[in-house]
This record gives sequence, structure tokens and C-alpha cells, in this order.
Amino acid sequence: VVKSIQRSAENLYYVFRYDVLKNQQKQAQKVIKEVSGEGSALIQRVSSSLTAVSGFIRRTDKKKTVVQPVLTTAGGTPDPIELTDTYTSPLANEDRTVSCPNSEKYGCKDLWVPDLYGEFCGVCENCGHHFPLEYQWYLKNIFDPNSIRVFNNAIYSRNPLQYEGFNDRLQMARSKTGIGCANLTFHARVCNINLVVSMLFSDFRNGTVGAAEGEKFVQACEIAKRRKRPLLAYVHTTGGIRIQEGTLGVIQMPKCTMAVREYIDTGGLYIVVYDNNSYAGPVASFLGCSPYQFAIRSCRIGFAGQRVIRETTGIDIPPDYHKARNALKRGHIQGIWDRREFRRNLHKALLTMGSPSLYYR
Repeated sequence: VVKSIQRSAENLYYVFRYDVLKNQQKQAQKVIKEVSGEGSALIQRVSSSLTAVSGFIRRTDKKKTVVQPVLTTAGGTPDPIELTDTYTSPLANEDRTVSCPNSEKYGCKDLWVPDLYGEFCGVCENCGHHFPLEYQWYLKNIFDPNSIRVFNNAIYSRNPLQYEGFNDRLQMARSKTGIGCANLTFHARVCNINLVVSMLFSDFRNGTVGAAEGEKFVQACEIAKRRKRPLLAYVHTTGGIRIQEGTLGVIQMPKCTMAVREYIDTGGLYIVVYDNNSYAGPVASFLGCSPYQFAIRSCRIGFAGQRVIRETTGIDIPPDYHKARNALKRGHIQGIWDRREFRRNLHKALLTMGSPSLYYR
């Protein structure tokens, strides 16, 4: 009962703030603009004649004031859209070299690991191939510092069908990540724009979706709809629906799809960004219904993976069949982002996409 009252009060507050007051503010700004325009025209007419007279009387030999140019340092203040550069991957601590997968095709040189995962953000400086990075890198580098506020962290994955040995696997995943399920939902900011984020990450059961993950996604949609904020679904990795939950896992596809469609229909901005390996049910349902889908370069997107297709059909598909470039050609996604430009591109998308119903419009 308390939560229901709290949710109703919060909904009333945001409706009053962003629907009623926002419309009144726009009307007031329009009136002020019209009045100020008429007033400035009148003042310009009166002052033009006075200026002409004063200019005629003014002495021509009056000394002119020399305005000294203001010099700024080359360093200046950092660009707020650039990566925050507050976190370096632990992979950069290894003192060794790695070879780029495209070395034979593009002649890429061996990469020193501290440079690759440090300065280069896991990107080959020659061909642009993106090496996988842990999800913590995105939390620290994409969003404004100290802006992440996790919610619904108490919702955790269970074993409803009492699948043998699955309780131990879930406990192992919780101990490894400190998170109850594969979906991390949180509030964050990008250049002071508030948004709601749902992140499927690989460290917990390869990012598979079950009842807990679906419930957290639905609640993220409701919060974004109520507070009129953009919704970002960042897919670090997802291996599809968690088969150990049976039907409870499968029904998360229509459940999440309906929730996010309601959010979109109310004027919300739903952005999906794929990374690493993104496959199966989530991509075909609540992730794939977004009108704005993007992919980090070198990631793979599809419904069934290469091994599954081979085992079920006996057909060997090309190695690059699931590459992001092919997904772009097929019209599945709207663009491919460089990891180093993730923050900049996301900020640009927040400013140029979506309806006027968003709180910052």
C-alpha cells in the first residue's frame, strides 16, 4: 500500500511538473518573446535618431578605447563530451603483446597490452578492431562521474523449476559480480542529461534473461515513463532467454516488449546499443523493437549463433554473417559506433532524437 501511494504521488508530481508547468512555461516564454520583440523595435526607432545626433556632435578626435584580446590557455577546460577517463581496464596491467585478428588482412602490428587497454580503449590503432572490455569500463567512462544510482538491486535470479545444480551456479555468479541478476538498472547522467539505463552484462550467466531480469527491465520502463526520461538499453552481452527457467523465461519477451512499447507510445526515447555478442530472444523482442538501434564496432548481432545454425540446419554460414556491418546493411541497426565515441554519440542522440515530451525538451 505504501509503495502504491508513493508511486501515485510521484506520478502526480512529474505530471504536474513536466506536463502542466512545462506547457505554461512555454506559453509564457512565447509571450515574453513577442513583447520583447515589439519593445526592442520601438526602442530602436527612438534611439536611432538620438544616436545620429550624438554622433554628429561627438568630437572626431576622441581617443578610441583599445580592447585587449582575452587569451586562453591551450589546455583550457576539458571537453565534457569526451570520455571521462576515470577508469582503466585491469587488462592493461599485463606486460605482453597481442595480435589483432585482422593482422593478416590489414597488416596490423602486434599491440602492447597496456597501451591497447589503456590509451587505445581496446581498439586497434590500425584497423579499428574492438577488443572486448568489461562492463565496468562503460560504467566509469560513458556516464558523468558519481551520477550512477542503482535501483532494484534486491531483485535477484532464482531457480523456479529446481533445475539440478543451478542454485550453485547462481550463487557463484552472485559472488563473482555482487549483483543479483544479469540486468543492472540504474539512473545516470550524460552531460547533465538524466536517463534510465538497463544493462545486460556477460559476467552473470552470459547476460541471459530470466524472470528477474525481465522484471527489472519492466520497472525501468515504468520509471522512465513516469519521470519522462530517456531509456538506454546497453547490451554488453546477452546469450538469450535463460532455459533453466522454462516458460517463465520465455514470457519475458512479450512482457518486456509490451512495457517498452507503452513507454515509446507515451513519447519516450528508447535507445539500444549492442556490444560484444548479442543473440536470441531479447534481440528478437524487446531490444529489436527500438526505433533507434546502434552497435559498437566489431560486435555480433543475430538470433541464432553460428554453432546453433550449423547444428540445426547443417549449413555453415560465413564467419562475418553476424557482424555489425552486415546488420547495418540488412537494416537491423541504424548505425555503428566507435567505442571511443560512445559518450559523444549518445549525447548527440539524446539531444536530436525523441519527442518534446521528454523532461529536458
